[in-house]
Amino acid sequence: MIRRTTALVPLLAASAALAQSSVDPVNKYCWQENVGYLNWRDANSAAAGARDMGAFLTGFVWGENIGWVRLGGTPANGIQFANATGGDAGVNVSAAGALSGYAWAENAGWINFSGGALASPPQPARIDAGRLKGYAWGENIGWINLDDAAKYVRLQCFANCDQSTTAPVLNVNDFVCFNNKFAAGDLSANCDRSVIPPILNVSDFVCFLNAFAAGCP
Repeated sequence: MIRRTTALVPLLAASAALAQSSVDPVNKYCWQENVGYLNWRDANSAAAGARDMGAFLTGFVWGENIGWVRLGGTPANGIQFANATGGDAGVNVSAAGALSGYAWAENAGWINFSGGALASPPQPARIDAGRLKGYAWGENIGWINLDDAAKYVRLQCFANCDQSTTAPVLNVNDFVCFNNKFAAGDLSANCDRSVIPPILNVSDFVCFLNAFAAGCP
């Protein structure tokens, strides 16, 4: 277990560095038997909610009974969290969507996103078909269920870059949005979840085009 060496970054201070949450506004909850529902989207009116940055997650989850859960800020190396000290801890995402690493809750301690491999049967935490699945482990609260069929966390459709809701949701504005993110070096444009520099490259454009062609559910 890594040691916590830094205090939880205040929510409002962190929100300035975050864009809109990439979690779906309807499917945004997971369940924990001992603390209830956890809301992955609505921190600071979604400005500081969970955000998919390709190779890692950032932002905050809210639990009515445990307060804020910090998924991570910005990795020290700009790619993924080392999870060796509290100053560089957070949740990583593999190219296949597997989640690993640690989130931090002031009132619940470390939450291990690699812990689901120890569940019986093993149910590793992961992003699968655009939603979270599996289990994470909190030493002080037990298993966090990401696998519920009714209450689960779904990510916004990647191809709908501008998160529009007016039909057709996929249009030229999404190409402009993705291009702007790419040009700004926004790692949420890391469509293929690569970890080898340069993180943003032509493969992300190909990935975005494929996602756009596939459409949104």
